[in-house]
Amino acid sequence: MLALLAAVGCAIAVAACLYAFRPRRLKYCSAEDHQLRLDHVIASLRQRPQGSKLSLHRRTLQSNTIRNSSHKSEPEFFPVDLSSFDKVIEINVKEGYVICEPSVPFSDLLRELLRHGATTLVVVELPGITVGGAIAGGGLESSSFRHGQFSDSILELECLTPELHDCSPTEDADLFYAVSASYNTVALLTKVKLRIQEAPKYLSLQAERYTTFTEAVHSLQQQDKGDCLEGIAYSKDDIVVIRGTHTDVCAPHRLRRFSRHFDRWYYKTIRDAQELTIPYWDYCFRYDYGAFWMAEYVLDMLGGDTVLTRFLFGAFLDTKHLFAVLHSAKLTDLGRMRVIQDCYVPKDRVVGFLEEIDKHIGIYPIWLCPIKSTQTPQRLACHYNTTDLINVGIYGRPRIFPFDAFEINDRLVRLLIENNARSMLYAQTWHTPQDFKVMYGSALLEIDKVKLKYGSNCFYELYQKVRLTDKEREELSVPIIGTETEALKRVVRSILLSKLGLV
Repeated sequence: MLALLAAVGCAIAVAACLYAFRPRRLKYCSAEDHQLRLDHVIASLRQRPQGSKLSLHRRTLQSNTIRNSSHKSEPEFFPVDLSSFDKVIEINVKEGYVICEPSVPFSDLLRELLRHGATTLVVVELPGITVGGAIAGGGLESSSFRHGQFSDSILELECLTPELHDCSPTEDADLFYAVSASYNTVALLTKVKLRIQEAPKYLSLQAERYTTFTEAVHSLQQQDKGDCLEGIAYSKDDIVVIRGTHTDVCAPHRLRRFSRHFDRWYYKTIRDAQELTIPYWDYCFRYDYGAFWMAEYVLDMLGGDTVLTRFLFGAFLDTKHLFAVLHSAKLTDLGRMRVIQDCYVPKDRVVGFLEEIDKHIGIYPIWLCPIKSTQTPQRLACHYNTTDLINVGIYGRPRIFPFDAFEINDRLVRLLIENNARSMLYAQTWHTPQDFKVMYGSALLEIDKVKLKYGSNCFYELYQKVRLTDKEREELSVPIIGTETEALKRVVRSILLSKLGLV
């Protein structure tokens, strides 16, 4: 009887949480309302202290980055709050564009576009990422082999340097391209005009299985058909390549869902499947529950992956809740327990890169996402390259635990430099100043010219904003003591004490 009451209580709690976090209807605003709020921000910037450095103010628990923002503790930090810029101004399906503000989360934007039968060309995989975040951070997804990064579908930008500028590929183009993957160190976005296209009802997926990196990477380079393309390496001899095609028809027996908290997670389902048909919404955010596979250890602690554990606890294992928990802990604890990096590697170097990861680090699964490169002057973007690339997503625990975080991440940086590759800077940036200069030196020189031209020197330098501080490096160099379970318990205890104000 007690067990039944406990189960009922948990079910009620889950239902209450689902109601509390139910999807909200996206707000619209007029061009006049947008301008009024913009004028208020501009006025506040003109009153900022001399010598201050501008940076976007964002509530920490909502952030999709996994690095500390140490620059925000510096005396010259001047926060700019654009959280109210979360509205849509216009959707024009006939002419194929949407105009919105940068703080609109992707889940809200896509939900509204689907009401009009439309979608963006690239829908980033986590619903909490904002439109501005996908531009400033360089978002990609499985349609990137056709359309490049999300930034490649921008038509126009409105931004503050802190002066107001409208830019596009034909107007102030140097500023337009410099904003891409700049992590808000060149300008702050206030309005975006994006290309949109007709949305399908479903994605039809076909899974191909390979036993070597060479075969799988070769398959990922065959891009003559399909609308989405990705791979998942479960081990060095168990790799699945998934091709997706837009469709408006579905055989009921093939339909699978991934947007409900009790659904089996995508990466497990596709490992066993040959063909699947998935509602378009479910496909776009298929990695939301479980954060790819990063929350698997939580299910293990709760008794394993079963329908019951997912039903009772799955609602708390989406990326919104997981990032909130993550930012309640010390991010240096995460860095000592997991490696999280996205590495853009030229397509002809990927096999060797993966073999080095397998030999020296041993993290699986690995996400493989092909991306079309760009020769437009998005110099800070990871896909600014003369050849197409594959994003190698490394998310998990190394084969040996505890591990030396410094040794593993330093090895990754060396691999990046050797292979003319780059890593996304939302993660912990282990590059030394010398490493960063090797990787971005010529690009930063060009970006500095743009910043000088448009008066953007009131922003932080890129490395200053994303780097690990000396204190963080020192903390990360201390290995975890004891088993993984013991370490997780210490992290949970630290979070609880912090929430209670006892530390």
